[in-house]
Amino acid sequence: MRFNENGEYDIRIHYGDAFIAWVIHRLRLDKFVDNRRKYLNLDYNLTNLMRLFIYERILSPSSKLTNWKNRDSYYEKMNFTQAQIYSGLQQLGEYKEDMLSHLDKVMKELYGRQTGYGYFDGTNVYYEIEDEDGFREKGCSKENRPLPITQLGVLLDSNGFPMSYDIWPGNTNDCLMLPPAVNRAREIFEMKHMIYVADKGFYSGDTIANIIINHDGYVISNSVRGKKIDEETRKKVLDRSDYTCIDDNGKEQKAFDKSTQFMYKTIEIIGNCNITDKDGDKKKVKVGKHLIAFWSRKYAERAKIDRMETIEKALAKSHTSSKSKIDNTYGSNRFLATEVKDSEGNVVKNYSATVKFNQDAVDDVEALDGFYIIESNLAGLGWYDDKKPFEEGQTCRWREDWGMLQLNRELTALDIISIYRGLWKIEDSFKTMKSYLKMRPVFVWSRKSLEGHFLICFLSLLIMRILEYETGNEYTTRRLTQSLRNATLGEMAPGVYVTLYYDQVLMNLSNKMNL
Repeated sequence: MRFNENGEYDIRIHYGDAFIAWVIHRLRLDKFVDNRRKYLNLDYNLTNLMRLFIYERILSPSSKLTNWKNRDSYYEKMNFTQAQIYSGLQQLGEYKEDMLSHLDKVMKELYGRQTGYGYFDGTNVYYEIEDEDGFREKGCSKENRPLPITQLGVLLDSNGFPMSYDIWPGNTNDCLMLPPAVNRAREIFEMKHMIYVADKGFYSGDTIANIIINHDGYVISNSVRGKKIDEETRKKVLDRSDYTCIDDNGKEQKAFDKSTQFMYKTIEIIGNCNITDKDGDKKKVKVGKHLIAFWSRKYAERAKIDRMETIEKALAKSHTSSKSKIDNTYGSNRFLATEVKDSEGNVVKNYSATVKFNQDAVDDVEALDGFYIIESNLAGLGWYDDKKPFEEGQTCRWREDWGMLQLNRELTALDIISIYRGLWKIEDSFKTMKSYLKMRPVFVWSRKSLEGHFLICFLSLLIMRILEYETGNEYTTRRLTQSLRNATLGEMAPGVYVTLYYDQVLMNLSNKMNL
């Protein structure tokens, strides 16, 4: 047997990659690259290099240089030079759009992908560099990092499988990301209509106009506290008299009371709007939408807890003297006010001001706790006394007379809320990419290499989601990755190996894949 000085097997070989290879083959990714590399004058196997990148991203995520150093940890022969690693990464990045289109067809065939609607969200990716270069720019980091970043937007299908992704310079505002991502997805997946689900950070007039121009649908959240909601609409949201209330047993109530856990209502809006179409022409179109206002006791209680630290800071500052007037609402200042007393109302140059706690400001904020708004332009069967039949096989259609996208099924306010709540899937995907796949920091620099890196991360995420699905979503991402990474063999003699690790997860995968 081959042991090192610590009494461990000197040569360990992964076999967790066998399960990953099964998915690669099932998605026909190997065939996709094989069909293209035969037209390239390469002195290495690009398909095997793709496998190595994906194996390493899932089993031992690190830099591309470390990927190359780990190439002998697999039973497959990975004969690459260090230069070929970076050259191949760039080559794979050039296949992005064709590969996304290929995967879409395969996912529809194998997993019944429905491109009726998709979840979109964005995150930051940081680099261990200090200088900006026009793409890696300093922007609004979600983790308050001062380093240059890029923005990454990911689109998931309705089943939670990764569908598409895009990258932007780090100083790109969130609300500018969705329109180009929408247009690119329509081209790649050749969709006539699609419903986009996104968080309030992507809400803007341009975003909504772009969706309407393309006759698409949207389900986007909006803050009841923000300036995008007028005062009249805010009053309607806060009026609890016409809500449908649900108690802690899930039963509908006649009115709001202490046992109410959740309530919702629909505010419908149909009007005309001036928009600029694809050809640059301005025209007036009918635009229909409804605001679904809902309140959650859980959200309200969490908001109060989150605010306590700010209130405590404001209380600590209150009843102190100040030479300057508080004229902003940042942090604890939103709950403070300055008193400058002068009986005649003249400007006082020398004064002693008192900072006091503003309970009215706290009450105004608390009144909005737990309230959220979901805006959508979706309609269902039977809306507005509609009697126009759908064509056979038609799942949705644009209604010029309503200015809305109508689905060929029943659709309630709760259905739309349920669609929106599916956004947790993309939040979980970002968590997987950041923690388990260690997508960042990024250690490659050229734009072509960056494209290749993000493609490998995207493919790795898709493969992880498929492995979870194939095991009946019985295991968490954490447990699944741990099992795959622990799945190793020890070499007893040349060509003879012993299994060093095996568990229930690996057994289920083996049974599923008949390995």
